[in-house]
Amino acid sequence: MGVIVHRHDTVAEIVLDWPEIRNALGPAEGRIVREALESVASDDEVAALILSASGKAFCAGGNLPEILRLAEEGADAVRTTIYGEFQGIFRTIAAFPVPVIIAVDGPAVGFGCDLALAGSATLIGEKGWLAQGWAKAGLIPATGGTLYAKRRGGAQAVWRLLATDRLNGPAAERLGLGIACDNARGAALAMAQTFAALPQDALRALVELARTDDLPSHLAKALDYQADFLTDPGFRDRVSALLGH
Repeated sequence: MGVIVHRHDTVAEIVLDWPEIRNALGPAEGRIVREALESVASDDEVAALILSASGKAFCAGGNLPEILRLAEEGADAVRTTIYGEFQGIFRTIAAFPVPVIIAVDGPAVGFGCDLALAGSATLIGEKGWLAQGWAKAGLIPATGGTLYAKRRGGAQAVWRLLATDRLNGPAAERLGLGIACDNARGAALAMAQTFAALPQDALRALVELARTDDLPSHLAKALDYQADFLTDPGFRDRVSALLGH
């Protein structure tokens, strides 16, 4: 039990594999996920990453018995653990050099909802759904869920998510929070393989540009990338192939 890492040629897949606790994450589980993400991120042969889960749930949130034990250790221990093990997962995803595709084929609640929204793309299967979950416990999304929902669907998506018991794939898609499909893992694998077939320097540049919201910075980075790509000898070869020469 823990995480399983698969390789599909140049596509990597990290599978949450704690089905007995519905893939809820405590500090120990968070550390395992973070370390798996860091390992895949350091592999230059990986062109895309899929994050999926085994069992009936994508991620049921935090492992509450472990979270309660952590809370008993006091605020300093809480801060250290949230920063290192929980937020560490999301910092790693935010800096990932290739697209991260999240495959949600079961409930994604609280921490799991944040995780579902943190990647480049979120695919939600017919058995998948999102629920913010935090507020019912008197908490907030300390791992970035409010920011991810706002980036995807605007400020109103934050409040729609808060006011709704759960969002299935079609409802999430209407808010811009995900892409509805029949089977998220299968659709994620197809999407990842499409990305993996693209020129990898351009794909990695697109990943960085997609997370650069400030227009002057975005245009400056795009200019540098495009100048390099247009003057690369490989560009002429790719154009010839596209034109059938």
